[in-house]
Amino acid sequence: MFRYFGIVGLLAVLLTTACSPERKLAHTYLKQYKGNGIMIVPLFELYKDNLTINYDTIQKYSDEQFDSIAWAQSCYMQYISDSVFLTTFTNSLINELNTIGFDVYVDGSSDLFLALPDPKWMVQIAQLQLNEKYSNDSRQAFSLTNGESYYKDFRVNQVSLDSWFEVSRANTENKQVLYLNGYIQDNLKVGIDFDVIEGRAGLLANRDSITIDDVYRMADESGQKHSELLFDYFLNDYIRENLPPGIINRQYFHFDQASKSLKRGLKERFDVVN
Repeated sequence: MFRYFGIVGLLAVLLTTACSPERKLAHTYLKQYKGNGIMIVPLFELYKDNLTINYDTIQKYSDEQFDSIAWAQSCYMQYISDSVFLTTFTNSLINELNTIGFDVYVDGSSDLFLALPDPKWMVQIAQLQLNEKYSNDSRQAFSLTNGESYYKDFRVNQVSLDSWFEVSRANTENKQVLYLNGYIQDNLKVGIDFDVIEGRAGLLANRDSITIDDVYRMADESGQKHSELLFDYFLNDYIRENLPPGIINRQYFHFDQASKSLKRGLKERFDVVN
């Protein structure tokens, strides 16, 4: 008898969770968001920095000299076209937002955009920052004769992208800055290379290094990722704004565009910095 009521109680909890106000509002948004307007204000300058430079710490350098050293020593930054990267990122962002179902405009078509019914959003790509970095991947190996261990460091190159979006509803002064970070890096596989004569087990690295094409591919995939996270931001903003008085929003939702399914929790989302 006790177990029977326990099962009924659990079912009631599950039904209550499934029919929560947040989930109901999420489903309402999914039924009505298509055709909502978004104005994308593009960016025309890509910030780039090489954080891997080596220099004489005794000598004093001007900012211009530091920039020259960083440029000359970079493996990637000096070869990346700002216009290609920005165009790839922005086009990917716009195309994915259109695919999702929004009515997307770009700066210069504001009259048509402002004539759209509310709700509509202004999204300004405030800053994109590419950084070239590296880390040391330290691996351990052992001597075959005496069992002593030794370490060898392998350099792993990385290119990261930091983004800041300024997002607001049209005709309002309320603006939030959204931040996101992502990166790509060398794919390093380290194996054991046995040297029977020397009595050592050496380390052999198989490296799949980042290429410039990979950086441009990151621009395309990042544009798509930003559009998906913008959708989640709009979805959860709608939930927050329309919750009945007295209810605190404790649930956040992600809409999987591939499976068209609504999921609790956001494994990836923008950080709201103000």
